Amino acid sequence: MKPDEGQRFSRASALGLLGGAVGVLASCGGGSASACAVTPEGEIGPFFADDSLAGFNRSNILANLDGTSVQSGIKLTLTVHVYDTRASCAPMPGVQIDLWHCNAAGVYSDEASEGTASQTWLRGYRLTDSTGTATFTTIFPGWYAGRTTHIHVRARSKYNSASSTSDGSNTTQVFFPQAAIDTINTTIAPYSAKGANPTTNANDYVSRRETKGQTELALSGGAATGFSATASIGLPIT
Repeated sequence: MKPDEGQRFSRASALGLLGGAVGVLASCGGGSASACAVTPEGEIGPFFADDSLAGFNRSNILANLDGTSVQSGIKLTLTVHVYDTRASCAPMPGVQIDLWHCNAAGVYSDEASEGTASQTWLRGYRLTDSTGTATFTTIFPGWYAGRTTHIHVRARSKYNSASSTSDGSNTTQVFFPQAAIDTINTTIAPYSAKGANPTTNANDYVSRRETKGQTELALSGGAATGFSATASIGLPIT
């Protein structure tokens, strides 16, 4: 789905979509070798944090490592498929997929500037299995000034295992349909407490200039029961 496609839906259409299916997939065609493409880099951003503790190796990232501070919001099951674009798009097992994003209020954990030092919610990693797959249970992110709704994904592999807070060459960002973002931010608690985000996919500098709409997720499910989405990552990220 192109970044501006979601904006063509009316509010009524968007509400209907949120109650049913919004789509299936993001960029690489569900793992089809003929459709697999290199995933574009999306900058690492300022909120990547050390996740070397064993506890961060978890599929459910809703809470702190000790189980406290479970984050509220619309449940999101995000499946990440990783493929080797230099080896006939074969699935890549053993890739460390780091995932982090803000909560429904637009705040990141483990950031002194955000007042969340030592908090660890909405952060974690998984190693891809024999099919190149890793799955996370999280929530639909909120937003903060200057950015559209997004999730950070880092893929540490044979191509690049960097864990630096400044080296984002193995990092991308995934985005959401604009119609879903708009409806959630204006009609569904706790997101509606902040209201609409003035930064859209179309004018977000990472979505528009860096990933160029190629990493926009499609959603299935609904706001009441939760969404699911699949991101296909073609390595090496460039």
